[in-house]
Amino acid sequence: MYVKLRNINKTYGDFKASNNVSFNIEEGKLIGLLGPSGSGKTTILRMIAGLETPDSGDIIIGGTRVNDISAGKRGIGFVFQNYALFRHMTIYDNIAFGLEVKKTSKLEIKKRVNELIDLIGLKGLEKRYPHQLSGGQRQRVAFARALAPSPKLLLLDEPFAAIDAKVRKELRSWLREMISKLGITSIFVTHDQDEAVEVADEIIVTNRGVIEQMGTPIQIYKNPKTPFVTQFIGESNVIEGHRKLKGFSDDNLGGKAIVRPEFIQIGISKEEMPVPSAAEKGRVYSISFRGNNLKVQVKVGDILLTVYRGLEEEHLSINDEVYVLIHRLYIFNDKESRMAENSLKKVDPMPIYI
Repeated sequence: MYVKLRNINKTYGDFKASNNVSFNIEEGKLIGLLGPSGSGKTTILRMIAGLETPDSGDIIIGGTRVNDISAGKRGIGFVFQNYALFRHMTIYDNIAFGLEVKKTSKLEIKKRVNELIDLIGLKGLEKRYPHQLSGGQRQRVAFARALAPSPKLLLLDEPFAAIDAKVRKELRSWLREMISKLGITSIFVTHDQDEAVEVADEIIVTNRGVIEQMGTPIQIYKNPKTPFVTQFIGESNVIEGHRKLKGFSDDNLGGKAIVRPEFIQIGISKEEMPVPSAAEKGRVYSISFRGNNLKVQVKVGDILLTVYRGLEEEHLSINDEVYVLIHRLYIFNDKESRMAENSLKKVDPMPIYI
């Protein structure tokens, strides 16, 4: 493991920013620290960088305990959300800055800076100043400047927060490709689920100073381990009284349930359902256009469910009666969470006819 955190604690007054935090990160992995504001993710990043000091616990990078090593000597590159470029310096000089501090020869600086300018796709713009670039271009320069001294670890604090949505999507793909090409261990902080799922090899979900869960994006999405992760990940529709729904009456966990839109299938006729006996009647409550699909809210009894419907599917109107099949849902209480499949979908794979 290249980065290890062992029982890290950090308190600001009465606020516990890190509560006995421990995790391991393999070399070459791109890790997303995901959580809501105030969950402790940025504090973890800043402690790894050496910009904050833990009250207790160990931070180990590349086999060395770095708690007492200053930020400048940890061999870490750091990218801030607001670029933090020197406005009076050209793009070339911004990227070269860290190498000049290390007193690298001019020949080596020129070679390294030109390599990085090619890597970030800004060849020909070396003499421009930050204000002459777009937000996406400035963030690429910030990446290049952090990478110039060849750090073993790259840390990124909300790297796409100051960039508009379209460019942000382009930069996500670019960052993942760049990190993969360089093979550098990287950790980035985000509160954006889509960003974490699209970019990260693994996600660490933080909440109120603790690590709720760590795993691949698919593992986190499909198998949330705690009530918080169950509600935080994905587009979650929290419902009560799930035992009233067909196929879920025998649940004994209690508490509430979450039904994601992709867990639900609706149709105008019962025959459209793969298991008609598991479907029940509902009524269309609202319809919203989302660009590439429709967001349809359906009421089954007093339970309001949300489902997406393709633009090419048969037209629906408000108050239309539809059939609703809930394939699965997550059931959770204050202590645990688990997935429940619709029990009526269980069919004997080898029926016997007499």
